[in-house]
Amino acid sequence: MSNKNPVVCSWGGGVQSTAIAEMSIRGDLPRADLYVFADTGDEPQEVYDHVEWMSARMKEAGLNFMTVTRDGYGSISEHVVGNASIGKRGISMPPMYVATTDGGTMPVRRGCTFDFKAKPLDKAIKKHFNIPRRKKGKPYDGPVVEHWLGISLDEAQRMKESQVPWRKFVYPLVDRFIKRVDCNRYLAKHGIKAPRSACHYCPFHSNNEWRRIKAMPAEWEKVIEFERQVHAAYDEHGHVAGLKTKPYLHMSRVPIDEANIGEGQLELFGGMDNECGGICGV
Repeated sequence: MSNKNPVVCSWGGGVQSTAIAEMSIRGDLPRADLYVFADTGDEPQEVYDHVEWMSARMKEAGLNFMTVTRDGYGSISEHVVGNASIGKRGISMPPMYVATTDGGTMPVRRGCTFDFKAKPLDKAIKKHFNIPRRKKGKPYDGPVVEHWLGISLDEAQRMKESQVPWRKFVYPLVDRFIKRVDCNRYLAKHGIKAPRSACHYCPFHSNNEWRRIKAMPAEWEKVIEFERQVHAAYDEHGHVAGLKTKPYLHMSRVPIDEANIGEGQLELFGGMDNECGGICGV
């Protein structure tokens, strides 16, 4: 990896990104010029506790750390519930499950990652590195940012190419053949335990993850209340974000507090790997 170009790391507060930060601190990876945490407002409290602790450690070590949020909004859940309650259709939805015309089940198109993670990240990166606007009809001639994503070797299928000329995605863990289990071992060696980073109500949770969240009553109640409010909006307006069938957090399409979370749910990065481009869950 060349350090001639500006380097930014999407720092999600999870296992892989924490390992990248710790490796940077200890000299086992080069240091990025900027580490950015895009806060959706809906991470579990254990993630926020870890972000507070780890970001302080990063700053103390001289790493440049920044937290960004989507302008003009609170959390994703506040955006969804607030807009759904007034019948608005243009809502950035999490990938909740709906019925298909043939009686099957599918997740809705996800807007939450793009609007609450990718867009705030891009805006912050462009501002920080003074990325110029591309002049119409002319090739881009500004700096190319090396954008680190915390995808590990066992998740290499999630790797993507950048679609904009000012950025090149870089995968430092994949480049070094590092798996998630290696990240956990590295962190454990240095006395660090990182949580899984994902919104507490993410429909891509496995049943194992749902059970883990259910064991935390405060988080579980947030999950239940979010879905109840979405369903209340659907019952009142006959749709949520224009969806003609009621959306659910669990793929069984029953309320999450009634769902069988014993077995059978897709893993977060199992069958849905291609839905995530390396910004959530790391």
